[in-house]
Amino acid sequence: MANTALNVSKLEIGYPQKKGPPVRVAGPMDVAIFPGELICLLGPNGVGKTTLLRTIAGIQPSLGGKISILDLEMSEIRKKKLAKLLSVVLTDRINHGNLTAFDLISLGRTPHTGWFGNLRDDDLNRVDWAIENTNVKHLAGKSIHQLSDGERQKVMIARALAQDTPVILLDEPTAHLDLPNRIDIIRLLRKLVRETDKAIIMSTHELDLALQAADKIWLMSMGNKTFSGAPEDLVLNDIFGEAFIREGIDFDKRHGLFKVVTPHCGEIQVSGNEVGVFWTRRALERLGYSVTGRKDCARSIRIELKNDEWVWRYNSRDKTEVFSSVEALICHLKPKGGKV
Repeated sequence: MANTALNVSKLEIGYPQKKGPPVRVAGPMDVAIFPGELICLLGPNGVGKTTLLRTIAGIQPSLGGKISILDLEMSEIRKKKLAKLLSVVLTDRINHGNLTAFDLISLGRTPHTGWFGNLRDDDLNRVDWAIENTNVKHLAGKSIHQLSDGERQKVMIARALAQDTPVILLDEPTAHLDLPNRIDIIRLLRKLVRETDKAIIMSTHELDLALQAADKIWLMSMGNKTFSGAPEDLVLNDIFGEAFIREGIDFDKRHGLFKVVTPHCGEIQVSGNEVGVFWTRRALERLGYSVTGRKDCARSIRIELKNDEWVWRYNSRDKTEVFSSVEALICHLKPKGGKV
């Protein structure tokens, strides 16, 4: 496939055993990524996401098929050349000793500096560029062990950026980070593909962030299938629901969320303030109610926001009751003794 940054064709992945044939994990699969794309690799635990990334990176051999980078077959690329085409950020903890963040980022230039690793002006310029683009200048002088998990992850991404490869692989770069740092990392990756035209593939469990940020999603399923496409197409074609199917869990296509299915408690019509409707719907569905927009429903809730105060008007059997919080409303609607 011309113009692809990386192409995977009929790839089968797995790992060898000391005795017996290798264990096949997934495949055959056919996926590709173009320059300037952010791919999110998703799938249930155990389907082989990390194995796929390690195989693409050349860390472990494939069991069959082909991997091409810039139309060059992986099997024909020497390791020194591969390090100029592909950089990797794994979840493995590496002991960096007393290295500073600047030192670690500078290691990204190793494939370009030769045997002695002396940084030339163009290498230093590339390191400075990576630091600037990842917004870690304030961390450059700190020791690695002084950095938080989120800061360390940004520094590792800066190192990959300093390596200056057309393809970057990241294995769960948002794992163990709090929400603001997860969003920050995703925002950074989107900025990099947009401004540098690099192809970035990241595995993640962050479905909500992947649906918002990914240009495409590679979705590995327990049924040994790999789906590739725009997030919206995978949602509209029910691919997510099939890949993550579990008893008691449904995928809500309207909001791109997985929902816990609870016993049905009846139907309620909800209207009013759009934000209030969204969050009230979540609470009602968690309780086991089916939320509808039909105006002929026997029970209804009207949500209003007046003078920065929320009001829920619940109508049932010609009776109106007013509540000032979702908690109060839910407490009133909660089934008692198994009856609604």
